[in-house]
Amino acid sequence: MERMFHKRCFFRKLQAGFGAAFLAVFCQGAWATEKATDAASDPVLVKNEWVEVRKSDYNAFLSRAPAGVAGRVANDQKAIIQVLSRLLRDKTLAAQARAGKLDQDPVTKAFLAVEIDKLYARLRVEQIEREANEEFKKREAEYAARAQEMYLANRKNFELPERVEAAHILFNLEPRGKEEGLKLAQEIRAKIVAGEDFGKAAEQYSEDKGSASKMGDLGWFAREAMVPEFSEAAFALKNAGDISEPVLTQFGWHLILLKGKKEAGLMPFEEARGRIMEEQKQKFVSEHVNKEITKINDDPKAVLNEEAIDALYIARPSYEEIKEKIEAAKSSRSAEKKGDEKKSDK
Repeated sequence: MERMFHKRCFFRKLQAGFGAAFLAVFCQGAWATEKATDAASDPVLVKNEWVEVRKSDYNAFLSRAPAGVAGRVANDQKAIIQVLSRLLRDKTLAAQARAGKLDQDPVTKAFLAVEIDKLYARLRVEQIEREANEEFKKREAEYAARAQEMYLANRKNFELPERVEAAHILFNLEPRGKEEGLKLAQEIRAKIVAGEDFGKAAEQYSEDKGSASKMGDLGWFAREAMVPEFSEAAFALKNAGDISEPVLTQFGWHLILLKGKKEAGLMPFEEARGRIMEEQKQKFVSEHVNKEITKINDDPKAVLNEEAIDALYIARPSYEEIKEKIEAAKSSRSAEKKGDEKKSDK
């Protein structure tokens, strides 16, 4: 990785992989945290004549990224380089802007103040959410008992349709065509019936690369989750281990392996409990945030400068005013045209 920083094509190498839109959102202010001066604990990762990007900058970026992103970045060298590239670019542009005294412009100062306030507002909301989550944990037993009541009172919300668990092997119609695809599907089915493992066959032959990497597994699904031809064939299978004849859909020919079947019924409380508890927690947290926001919105001590606020309002022009402006513009163009004609005559 270190050698990559010394190549002239450094920035070109950093453009593939993670999207720029994602990086742009979370790199804003990622370097705003105080830097440790100890080179051992906060080493410089990349630098140029303008700025340095330290480990603390990188960690700050990951701390503001969505859940799960930090782990994915840490396991991908290209993603790490991309993050550092974006940090170096943005820090350099910011340093150049300060050197050019762009931060001294009154409008820019006001804008920066608004953006800083938005950041602090977000941090405050996150603090309220953390406090609410802690409070919910303390009262978890109370809400667990309520979950049982909600389950019994809202049974319709937990009704499950008939479902099957299945795997499949797909044979695309392109470039081989319908008849050739059918012949290939029949040949592979014969091999599986003769003893070849369905999962291994899916890995080798299936042209649905997403499920092929999982031995053809599609998990549990209801009828509505798949195209009608596929669902009809999958739900017609009777016993786990049954394999369908080739089934034609808009995607091509399929061989379907039934792995399990569940009749329609009520979701067991043990399965529903987690969902109910999560819904209660989200509601609890949301109510705490809204309560704090409402305090601000309904603050009786808030004072409006009505005269200054009214001065912000710009009335839209009336129909008559717009018509007058159009007529005036037409007259002006007509006068200009006549003037040009007179000049040409001379």
